[in-house]
Amino acid sequence: MSSLEQPLGLDKLPSLSNIDRIYRFSSSACRPMGEDMGKGNCWIDGRSCSSSNSCADDFEEYDQETITWGRQMRNSSQRNSSQGRRQNPRNSYCNDNETGEHEYMLFKGIPRHVKIVEVGPRDGLQNEKTIVPTSVKVKLIRKLASSGLPVVEVTGFVSPKWVPQLADANDVMAAVKNLEGIRLPALTPNLKGFDAAIAAGAKEVAVFASASESFSRSNINCSIEESLVRYRAVTSAAKKLSIPVRGYVSCVVGCPIEGYISPPKVAYVAKELHNMGCFEISLGDTIGVATPGTVLPMLEAVMAVVPVEKLAVHFHDTYGQSLPNILLSLQMGISTVDSSVSGLGGCPYAKGASGNVATEDVVYMLNGLGVKTNVDMEKLLSAGEYISNYLGRPIGSKTALALRSSSKDSSKI
Repeated sequence: MSSLEQPLGLDKLPSLSNIDRIYRFSSSACRPMGEDMGKGNCWIDGRSCSSSNSCADDFEEYDQETITWGRQMRNSSQRNSSQGRRQNPRNSYCNDNETGEHEYMLFKGIPRHVKIVEVGPRDGLQNEKTIVPTSVKVKLIRKLASSGLPVVEVTGFVSPKWVPQLADANDVMAAVKNLEGIRLPALTPNLKGFDAAIAAGAKEVAVFASASESFSRSNINCSIEESLVRYRAVTSAAKKLSIPVRGYVSCVVGCPIEGYISPPKVAYVAKELHNMGCFEISLGDTIGVATPGTVLPMLEAVMAVVPVEKLAVHFHDTYGQSLPNILLSLQMGISTVDSSVSGLGGCPYAKGASGNVATEDVVYMLNGLGVKTNVDMEKLLSAGEYISNYLGRPIGSKTALALRSSSKDSSKI
């Protein structure tokens, strides 16, 4: 293996916070303006473009201000411009060497800290055909907790007839409920599940609705409106006990039955969950068909009715688009990301849906962006190896595979 092919070790994770901010373009080049975000190579070689989509066309498109996010990025850039200096909006980031302000404008709006919600023990294992022993689940949860993850969804109080993998919810919750310094929510599809979760010691719960009418009927055997009635009962009961409730919206981009799901449908369900008292709404790409091009309008629609600080994203990696989708979400102000250790997951009611994005891959990307997660990568890798070895399958994280390969190569030197 050549030096160029060798993956970086844990001590060499690239981070924008420790990379020299070198002006990487030619002296005649421009750095991207807020409205240039996502324009590919348009700004790399200066303001002239050889493509049919000229920079002038790009400006004309964004001058119409049809995209809220574009306005937000542009306004943010203007607020951070040099004081007392009037800038031409068409070259405000060009030939800026004299200022010494060499910023990575593409990443400027990304949160400095991201909360990772680990869903492996519940969402990751629920689709496993072979029952995973309670002791294995508990050990996995303890390993994940020791890595510094702030939230681990541990189980679901659902019908064992439909999800037999979670039939031991009471035992799992009883074994981990006293872990300190970590939130341990449980999924509760109705008031019966909520009562069972509270009795078992749960201090936080989650409910899940769908933006797809067909998926709602196939998944929880009721319409969207009927599911919302159920969840109002849950949130009302939770409020009396001061129990936080998280809301999930599934099929936010596509449905295995209906196909494309329009953003207004997602916004409606998210708004209803928010209005009934859910402290956070996680937007789930259940079958992993989303791309940045479909995530952006969906998020814009939801952000118009739910505060961005109340939103989280939950991507499955069926088409390998999870990390790009997460990056876009961060750029739009999202600061909470769901993920699953070693990429565990899949939905029992969405045929063909592969696992969630791997927590290891998310943490690696965030480290590279200089974003804090407070997660110990080495301990996280240990948790992923543990459950993968038990399940008898390869690790589902490319980062984990690369880092372990790097460690093995180093030991041979």
